[in-house]
Amino acid sequence: TGPVYLSDTGELPPSGGFQSNSLVEAEVNGVLDADVLIASTSGASGKATSSASLAEVVVLPGHPAQLTAAFVRAEAEATCGGVQGSSEITELTFGGVTVTVTGAPNQTVTIPGVATLIINEQTTTSSGTYREILVNALHLIVPGVAGVILSSAKSDINCVPPIEAGPCHDFVTGGGWITVGSSQANFGFNAGFKPNATTPEVHFNYIDHNTGMHMKAASITVYVEGASKTSRHFEGDAEINGVPGFSYAIAVADNGEPGRGSDTFSITLSTGYSAGGSLAGGNIQLHAPCQ
Repeated sequence: TGPVYLSDTGELPPSGGFQSNSLVEAEVNGVLDADVLIASTSGASGKATSSASLAEVVVLPGHPAQLTAAFVRAEAEATCGGVQGSSEITELTFGGVTVTVTGAPNQTVTIPGVATLIINEQTTTSSGTYREILVNALHLIVPGVAGVILSSAKSDINCVPPIEAGPCHDFVTGGGWITVGSSQANFGFNAGFKPNATTPEVHFNYIDHNTGMHMKAASITVYVEGASKTSRHFEGDAEINGVPGFSYAIAVADNGEPGRGSDTFSITLSTGYSAGGSLAGGNIQLHAPCQ
């Protein structure tokens, strides 16, 4: 069988822009279970960025090469000055054994005769004015059974001069989790203005694992600067556990890299529910090329 792509943004056109995709959950029978999948890609003013993340992952359940992780994220950036990429992976197990993630590119773990796992797999290409980087947070290879890539991000740029500053297309993306009560809540989102748009758009999913409550944004009516230049506040209508008729207010802040412990996220629902704080994992990125 051919490859199956989940929460895929597709390629940007040569002119750049912004594309995204999201799923609240995904299941490929006998192969994959995961929650809160979010992917985005953008290109403007001499910079291309892409990211992808998912949470509560189980791959090949019951197989000797079973893989689990609480959170998996990849990020790739290409500019005329070069490329860079990174991955964030928490609570990783492979074949029932906890794996310590070093953060180094292309860390490899092997179960002899069974499977190979490549962590933070990075491939770069440079030819003339062209730059490209591909980051696969996790690449599981099980000969004769399956090849599974989790959180893949690719960015490329062709720096044919002159690179002119384009219009400001302000939007914010994020994926990760915060601590809530005795457990955690996962989120994945993008919100703001696509190129040449006059109204904002939103994709947002949030799962509180204390109760299993799932909130999904149904619309966005407010998108403004928040308490700081690198924060954004957005509001709109929401569905909770598939039921419409609710509203949300969300505030996020991109306070630098890495996002864990630095970026902030808060959510308030019309039910009276609220949660927030610094990210326990993941990242929030404000994309504002003209600033």
